[in-house]
Amino acid sequence: MGHIEHSAAGRAPVDFTFAYVADYRNVPKWLFGIRHYTPVGEQTSGVGAVFDTAVQLGPTTLHLRVEIVEWEDGATITLHAVKGIEGTVRWRFEAVDQDTTEIGVVVDYRVPGGLAGRALDKILRTFVEPAIRHTEKSLREQVLAAYGESLDSAPER
Repeated sequence: MGHIEHSAAGRAPVDFTFAYVADYRNVPKWLFGIRHYTPVGEQTSGVGAVFDTAVQLGPTTLHLRVEIVEWEDGATITLHAVKGIEGTVRWRFEAVDQDTTEIGVVVDYRVPGGLAGRALDKILRTFVEPAIRHTEKSLREQVLAAYGESLDSAPER
């Protein structure tokens, strides 16, 4: 079983950061290796929303179906893979102050046994941790840019 944790702070309010991450249309912009993130059905947020995705990890493309199993507005989103490799990704959002959010991610996964499982685990261990660090950096940059744009387009008071 693989387990990876990472967290970092970014300069945007927690509500804005959560909304940016929760919008499935933004996922391919910041999540490393994502080729697509497509809703299955009409529901696109909250517990029960399901997405098909393809994740490119080096020479391997993982085709997954994930379901949101936990959703607390402004605080937590947890995804569980229901097709593909078994795993869970939990995003946590916490206000450091009114303009800064700490984003944390915990990834837990389990690969099948045998030779194929060991080979897949080796690929995952090689790519997942650097991918998480890249994702966190990209996410901070994307949220900061989107937040800056929202401030620029806000009507003056």
